[in-house]
Amino acid sequence: MFKHKLKASLIHLSISLILVFLIIGTTMFFLFPELFVPVTDFKEVASIIISVDLVLGPLLTFVAFNPQKPKKLLYLDFSVIAAIQLSALMYGAYSLFQIHPVYVTFNVDRFTIVTAKDAEPEKAIDKTFQVSKFDSGKLAYAKMPTDTEKQNDLLLSATMGGEDLEQREEYYEPIEDNLSAIIAKSLDPDLIFKDREDKETQKFLSSNKNKLDKFAYLPLNSMKKDAIIVIDKTTAKPVATFNIDPWSLEVAKNKPEKTNNGKQVLKN
Repeated sequence: MFKHKLKASLIHLSISLILVFLIIGTTMFFLFPELFVPVTDFKEVASIIISVDLVLGPLLTFVAFNPQKPKKLLYLDFSVIAAIQLSALMYGAYSLFQIHPVYVTFNVDRFTIVTAKDAEPEKAIDKTFQVSKFDSGKLAYAKMPTDTEKQNDLLLSATMGGEDLEQREEYYEPIEDNLSAIIAKSLDPDLIFKDREDKETQKFLSSNKNKLDKFAYLPLNSMKKDAIIVIDKTTAKPVATFNIDPWSLEVAKNKPEKTNNGKQVLKN
């Protein structure tokens, strides 16, 4: 009996593996640009999907399978198990869809990831940003309106916990038209690469030695964490993301340090 149950569970596990990794792989390929995977909850949600679907279905099969049961009852059991597992899988896929980045929007001094859950492409005035929610990682520049009433509306919305400027598609403009304003907010690369030994920054350094000033380095904010996004100053294209807290760099920039005479001065 045990061998029969185990065999049925292993067959179910094999089928589950194919389905789970097919859905996760497809979702990652189409909805999550590689640059933004580390700053989203993709890995966490995918891990939950894998753990639930690869345990739930085969475990239920192990419990329910009995070769001595009438075939009709076995088919009924497997239909219920399949329905439960597929429901869990579909919910997981929907959760991945909800957290994938539709826009990566610059506002004031940072880029912010706007997920499918919050994106409203139909509100965009510029047709460039009237995208499908299945699009991923489109860069935008959120420009503050000049109208005082609209400015007050934005301020009130942000103060009350509503949408801030980076989530208002009607104010989106191409970043190519506002590149100088973005570059002006670039972080100091000397602070970013100082004493770094991690693979991502070392790989970037080895590929871009002596041309670090070709890029702008901006804070990147998501619901999960803060990081740094690297933008080509000429093409306005993102080329890398670093798992570095940009705000700690700003603290370091203004950290008091001692001079030779023992007095403390602030870094410029």
